[in-house]
Amino acid sequence: MDRRDRLRRMGLLCLHCLRNLAFFRATTEYRAAWEREQFWVAAHNNFLDVAVLEWCKVYGDPRAKHHWQKVVRDSASFMEQLTAHLRITEAMFVEYIGEMRVYRDKFIAHLDDGNQMDIPNLSIAIKSAQFLYQWLLENEDDCDAYHGEVANSVTYFRRFYAEAQQLHTARSVD
Repeated sequence: MDRRDRLRRMGLLCLHCLRNLAFFRATTEYRAAWEREQFWVAAHNNFLDVAVLEWCKVYGDPRAKHHWQKVVRDSASFMEQLTAHLRITEAMFVEYIGEMRVYRDKFIAHLDDGNQMDIPNLSIAIKSAQFLYQWLLENEDDCDAYHGEVANSVTYFRRFYAEAQQLHTARSVD
């Protein structure tokens, strides 16, 4: 896979993650209105699961095909700026990666023997996916991989959050 394809795919993973996290966040606010309807329960849970899977593709395993270190040229600077943006230490971010992997491995990829599912703090996933996308766009795109694509990952997240809210609001009116 050439650099352009790798950049493009990594960016798409960030955006897919963000869209699903936006939908998950927005639907959580309306949980009381749908918690007895299996369609919404399944959709809500699937938004979370897909977001975690996509996030783990870019952050979860350095050996993975789409891990951020495969395209980011200055790993040290990226990690320094990412952790500053998240307002956590690198050790805390590594711990967070572990939490996301546990959720992915124990409750999405497999159904292990655990009786309690702990959903990681999704604010970190949102902010780190937004940060990575912007970094790729602003620092790594030397081959026009994002021509005509999303210019701002925060705006992208807000757009889909608002879309999900609007659907729930319209549903409540019907």
